[in-house]
Amino acid sequence: MKYHIFSDQISTADFFESIVTSSTEYGIIATDMDNKIVLWNKGAQLIYGYSPSEMLGKHIPLGLNKKMGNEIDYIFLVENALKTNTTDYKMIGKTKDGQTKPLSVSITPRLSRGDFCGLLIIVRDITKATYEEQYRNLLLEITQIVNSPNDIDEMCQSICSIISTVLDVPIAFICIFDYLYNNFNINSQIGLCNKCLNHDCIYCSDASKINNDIKSCYETYSQFIINSEPLDKHAISKYIDTSRLVEDDNFIIHIPLTSDDSLIGILHIVTSSSKRNFFTKETQVLSLIANEITAGIQRKRLVEEIREYADNLERMVKVRTSQLREKDALLIQSGKLATLGEMATGIAHEINQPLGGISLITQGLILAKNRNKLTEEMLSEKLYSIVDQVERINKIISHLRTFARQSDDTKKEVNVKQPLLDVFKLIGEQLIKKNITVELKLDDDLPLILADHNKLEQIYLNLIGNARDAVDELESVICKTRIDSDFSDSIKSIDKKIVIKIYSHKEDVIIEISDNGIGIPNSIINKVFDPFFTTKEVDKGTGLGLSITYGIVKEFSGTIDVESKEMHGSKFTIKFPIYKGTSSNSL
Repeated sequence: MKYHIFSDQISTADFFESIVTSSTEYGIIATDMDNKIVLWNKGAQLIYGYSPSEMLGKHIPLGLNKKMGNEIDYIFLVENALKTNTTDYKMIGKTKDGQTKPLSVSITPRLSRGDFCGLLIIVRDITKATYEEQYRNLLLEITQIVNSPNDIDEMCQSICSIISTVLDVPIAFICIFDYLYNNFNINSQIGLCNKCLNHDCIYCSDASKINNDIKSCYETYSQFIINSEPLDKHAISKYIDTSRLVEDDNFIIHIPLTSDDSLIGILHIVTSSSKRNFFTKETQVLSLIANEITAGIQRKRLVEEIREYADNLERMVKVRTSQLREKDALLIQSGKLATLGEMATGIAHEINQPLGGISLITQGLILAKNRNKLTEEMLSEKLYSIVDQVERINKIISHLRTFARQSDDTKKEVNVKQPLLDVFKLIGEQLIKKNITVELKLDDDLPLILADHNKLEQIYLNLIGNARDAVDELESVICKTRIDSDFSDSIKSIDKKIVIKIYSHKEDVIIEISDNGIGIPNSIINKVFDPFFTTKEVDKGTGLGLSITYGIVKEFSGTIDVESKEMHGSKFTIKFPIYKGTSSNSL
């Protein structure tokens, strides 16, 4: 039996015409042989702002669309159009109210009984897709800047520059909050004049004492919200380099830089009203950018704190042993700071053990001397013991320096076993305290690969750190299940274990790191190496660890794969090609 969707009163042509004219996702425009508009649907009205009554029977205005590069849209003229093929363009459209937006335009010849009778123009607003691509590129650029060895000022200046370039905004500046003087200082800027340092923005919790020309900043820093206002109403307008502005650049957006409910500063962007509308709607992406900048500022500050701590520790050890030499200040690669923070407890324990030994030996010597039982042989033996303990401290500090130093792009012959053993000098104590058993199955006489020692350590730290978190998470799940279950006695506890196996096979050195942790769901296992993808809470993971690991493995011409089963654990397998001699990418 056949069913007909058309009644006698509604023809097929009428039905499809109603679909075309009412469509909102695509702008559909048709012209005749005189270049006059014969169809202007609802989608075209939403994109350009002109109603059908304003456009039907008229020519398409020159300047309504421009090719990238500001070429006028003569392609919409019948005499210039290709009569046989569909042609696609990326263009800039201008709306009725003067705003501009990126468009995807498809032009097709319109035929009537086989004869050319005009053009069919399909228009799609690609603003969101364009801005999302810009956001992705910007996040990657900012991540690289944050992980550079530059100081805070250089980092912030580079970030302002890249924001201005990638988002195509004329002005961007960062104000960092000064807790000492309770005000905001312009740390870096693009598009302001030199007198901008005179701009005064005092932090105040009382709204009644805030000047109107910085009221929007007050709302941003007091409520931690993304806020905007007309540029001419803000105090910074007097310090603007107006040569960078175009007619529509008339709004300023304030994005708070916050961490754990504390204020770090504010990122300000001057932009057009159309971009401002999009930016303020897509606040999640702006928040990601703000989070990355905030993390960068915090990391740089932590670099300075760790450098100061390392210098103080070095001076203390030098006084106690008279054998250590003063060296250059510790240069920390900012991408490893989170790992160093996690390792701090274990490192302190590793140093305190030999220091405690030195203290006990020294007290024993003093006691023996006071009792007149100190012999030359005893003194010699105990002094050698002190030297051994000092050397142990020296090795720990020396390796900490080596690990934290930023790697260059030089590749050398490396035995993959040594970076692994060095990693356990830093996190071994942490794993022991968490009752995690580590089983090592390392072949002897492993072939060398062409790589970088420090970057291999970074791989091990990322993968072992993930394994540690996975077994801890499964343990937490089991403990919670026990508490909530009526059959708690039948639920077995987990024997937390990480197994690391290194061996060679054919042309490769193979590293396998497995755990019996929580596992990875099949639905997301293909995403684990994507940048910014994480299943952890916001303050516990950036989503960059496995992405960085993947990049390092690829840099050394290797491969990395993952196998996992929920509630049973995961296994990461890395393969590096065996180094066979001189290479163009070597030393």
